[in-house]
Amino acid sequence: MAPPLPPALPNFWLGTWSRPPDRPSQVALAVAGVLLVVALVPGGPRWLVDTLDVAGVAERRRARRFLFVSSFVAAFLSLGYVAFYLRGGPRAPESATFWLQGRALLHGQLAWTAPDPSASFRAKNLFVTAPDRLAAIFPPGFAMLLAPAFLLGAPMLIGPLLAAALVPITWLLGRELAIAAGQDETHVESAARVAVGLSLASAALRYHTAESLPHGAAAFALAATLACALRARRLEAPRLFAGAGLALGFLLSTQPPSAVAGTVGVLALALGGPERGRSFAWACAGALPGVALLLAANHAAVGHAFVPPGALYARLVSVEPGTPGAKALALATARLVRSHLTDVDNFEPLALLPLLLLRKTARGANRPALGPGIGLAVAIVAVQLAVLAAAGRHDDAAPAASVEGLLAHVVPIEHALIALALVIAVPPRWSAPAIAATLAFALAGFGVHASHDHARRAAAGWGRPHYEPDIAREAGATHGILFFDDDEGFELAHDPAALPSHGIEAIRMRGDDHDRLAYDLLGHPPTHRYVVSHGAPAVSSWTPSGGDTWRFEAEADFPPVIAPDRSLGQVAAIDAPGTCASDNHALGLTPAGAADASATIELPIPRGSSVPTKRSWMVTPRAFQRGGAGAAELALVAALGAAPLAQWSWSDAAKTPICSELSPKTVELASGQTRLWLVLTARGGPVALDRTTLRAR
Repeated sequence: MAPPLPPALPNFWLGTWSRPPDRPSQVALAVAGVLLVVALVPGGPRWLVDTLDVAGVAERRRARRFLFVSSFVAAFLSLGYVAFYLRGGPRAPESATFWLQGRALLHGQLAWTAPDPSASFRAKNLFVTAPDRLAAIFPPGFAMLLAPAFLLGAPMLIGPLLAAALVPITWLLGRELAIAAGQDETHVESAARVAVGLSLASAALRYHTAESLPHGAAAFALAATLACALRARRLEAPRLFAGAGLALGFLLSTQPPSAVAGTVGVLALALGGPERGRSFAWACAGALPGVALLLAANHAAVGHAFVPPGALYARLVSVEPGTPGAKALALATARLVRSHLTDVDNFEPLALLPLLLLRKTARGANRPALGPGIGLAVAIVAVQLAVLAAAGRHDDAAPAASVEGLLAHVVPIEHALIALALVIAVPPRWSAPAIAATLAFALAGFGVHASHDHARRAAAGWGRPHYEPDIAREAGATHGILFFDDDEGFELAHDPAALPSHGIEAIRMRGDDHDRLAYDLLGHPPTHRYVVSHGAPAVSSWTPSGGDTWRFEAEADFPPVIAPDRSLGQVAAIDAPGTCASDNHALGLTPAGAADASATIELPIPRGSSVPTKRSWMVTPRAFQRGGAGAAELALVAALGAAPLAQWSWSDAAKTPICSELSPKTVELASGQTRLWLVLTARGGPVALDRTTLRAR
């Protein structure tokens, strides 16, 4: 394992430059040294080409062999990234949500019903609608790729397969751009192969095709959209625009912001050709499956096809930090630009090589350096940057759609532009050495520069995935309940269709009587707890326990239920260490502006194999007062929109944080009642609810 590295230099623009921190970076630096020697020695590039048996670029058989070998290398490198840097499983927090979404789609579910109590089966990035429906807030395209991989029991193979698929699509894109620039077959094939070489050397693509995030799939889809559209326009074949539309539809269902850039490319080529009507119709027909999938997922999550759950989640659930100042925005943008320049090929100056295409002359008067295809590729990159500028002004609650990930989608296009610049904008005698030197600098950039970021990523957090099935199996947890202390572990392990009698039923541990109630309702199966201490996971037997009083923490219901016709304002699980707050947490609600805000919290009714059914319960809420201008009302209802069974109110004013037990109230339940609802309303400022206790009468 790579040791934790010191933080980056204060001048973030320079990044970290130091000796290779691990074995992959050492190997990359050694290969870079060989390539640099080859570039400097007369005849070295030709010797390398002959040695690798890729001579005769015009021969179709050797082109197929080149693509096969390159695809295998790309998949192998991404598998190596999984093993060495990701430690065998997904590491990004959002990856866990995609795994849960993929498992649900394997069972044909865009949304699913949570067992009782639903709070035990919730986690971040899940959209909750009354009474117990759950759905992921992310678009479903990437999860559709993961679903069949779960059937095979190998979801981590999707990334390496995407890496292999990126090779032929980068090759095709390089060819089409070179043809559009007026190059002959030899230079067209050379540009395509150089683009593939740059793709293989990019550590960012290795990461994005190893981690279970949608950015590698989106990069493939955007490159395929442009390549297919360019080919359809060149051959004047409207039906080929269906392929561009299919890739664009998948891109829309995977990362909608990047579909803006893809749409610009398809429209420019389809509507600028001789048969614009048919071309546009075929493109729309190809995009239809992806559009239908996205609209169906939106409807399943929120009940409206044209309302994305991620945007609604950000507006109604997450705490909005406000618009950043000009200085903070400029600094964040500069960091993203520097990070993207590194992502292109590990060494920032290499990303500027397409500027060579601006030269007024190229090799031969009949081979212009610029053409409509190149201009369109540059326009797509520019549109993606504009999307970055727009997204950078807001804190999106869906991290998988982060602006840094959006920039990674144009990396294959940039590789094709760099390759084209090296092939047609560099003098003929220097072209081959320049290509070898560029690849050398790309590998050396990883060895002494970019590898430090990847090593820090490997050591971040626990330094390993939040759930490793082998650990559970070795501890004998093959069926029954497995409690998790964190959202990521729960989402990685949970299967909406799993039964504790036949497999593992993953449950999000809440530290209150949600755990005991879930244990009772599932019939007391074998129960274990997955914990990580000092970076080492362990599974131990554990059984929830309790007494006559049932305690339900308010923050256990985060994210809260999205109830019809209720404005959630800003809801957050508050960390309150060293205060009277139970478990050092509470659920806070902040109104947006002068309007009232409300949040709906589920209050489950204790029942199960060891709990007799009671119809009369004493309900005692507890408020957490932090000192402010907010006023709160709390209503207990049997059904959403029904008349209150009990009501409480309080003011948040307090000199120091205090907890106030509200007056106990007895409620009579109807026969078969399994849950009640607490509706918290805030006006004039933030308020917080700590917990609610139930005692049978």
